[in-house]
Amino acid sequence: MNGRTGVYLLVLALVLLYSAAWAKVGDLEIREILPLQAEQRVKLVGLVQEDAEARELFELRKAAVTGLLEKEPRPLKVIHYEGLVNTDPRRLETVQHLQDMDDLAALFEVWQVTGEERLAERCRRYILAWTGSYIPTGNDVNENKLSPVLVAWLGLKEGFSKEDAERIRTWMEEMGGKHAPVVREKQGELTNRYTKSLRLLYLLGEGAGREEWKELAFVGFQRFVTESLRAEGGSADLERRDTLTYHCSGLRPLLSLALLAPKGEAWFGWESPQGGSVKKSVEYVIPYAQGTKTRKEWVNSVVELDRKRAAAGLEEYRIGRLFEPVQALPMLEEASRFDQELVELVLKLQGGKVRRFGSWRMVLNEVMRN
Repeated sequence: MNGRTGVYLLVLALVLLYSAAWAKVGDLEIREILPLQAEQRVKLVGLVQEDAEARELFELRKAAVTGLLEKEPRPLKVIHYEGLVNTDPRRLETVQHLQDMDDLAALFEVWQVTGEERLAERCRRYILAWTGSYIPTGNDVNENKLSPVLVAWLGLKEGFSKEDAERIRTWMEEMGGKHAPVVREKQGELTNRYTKSLRLLYLLGEGAGREEWKELAFVGFQRFVTESLRAEGGSADLERRDTLTYHCSGLRPLLSLALLAPKGEAWFGWESPQGGSVKKSVEYVIPYAQGTKTRKEWVNSVVELDRKRAAAGLEEYRIGRLFEPVQALPMLEEASRFDQELVELVLKLQGGKVRRFGSWRMVLNEVMRN
């Protein structure tokens, strides 16, 4: 083992430890994959070939999908997740099936580099299974778990038969038809759940060829920033749930939308008439990620589910627990695509002694940077 390989294995170990430390009972982390254009895939391949850090990260991913090539999808008709305490047996069972989504994402991100047909075919099998089984309900939390299906479809849709492609688009039409009215007509306080509908609607619009849904997603983006992000960087989620966890999770779909949009930097910095912006709300988190400020979480949450989770003994929802800087890492990784001054903090939180790429997301940020 050479020194560089040892460094990357250390980084991987730290990432796995981080994931294990923050893995929630009755939950799972589904990696976010991004729909790359053909020229971006060419750039990604070149980066993997030329940059040792990018290449090592890719090789780790490539090795990890070997065991997935024989795995069969386990689709659901109904997802029992949102609104249930993490220890609920229905939710626990659902999470086992939703592991399919991370498996699909893992296969797809390797395919984006290699272009191997066996990987593409395995991804199509997952897409066909889930779109053929799951019945859309319009639940934003549950259906965001299916985002890998939508992104993988964008990359692989040319390989489906005409009949399968038509059926999949019909399924997306059904789902999008349930989310569009929510984005357009939602009344009352807008929370992180609204941003999940925005991201879903954009991806469904892209997948089903509905430009009006994509446009509506950015109307909703402006509405959320205007109504729910504060000029000082706080948010309605922070006020309601009293936790940076939901503050950060509400920003991530907005960052995804900015990444997908032309001139995404403009959306990242777009300010409402009241002075709120995604950029300011990201910056609000920085002192807590640096460790220069601390905060106790969940103390004044007004949401009954938060109290139920705390009463169930789930440590991550314990009232008064301190926010850990590493919890901000996924959001900051995404935001660093637009603000390169965040890269140093991201690399520090990743914990590895790397020069440029401490995670695959950082590689994709470079590929998607204009």
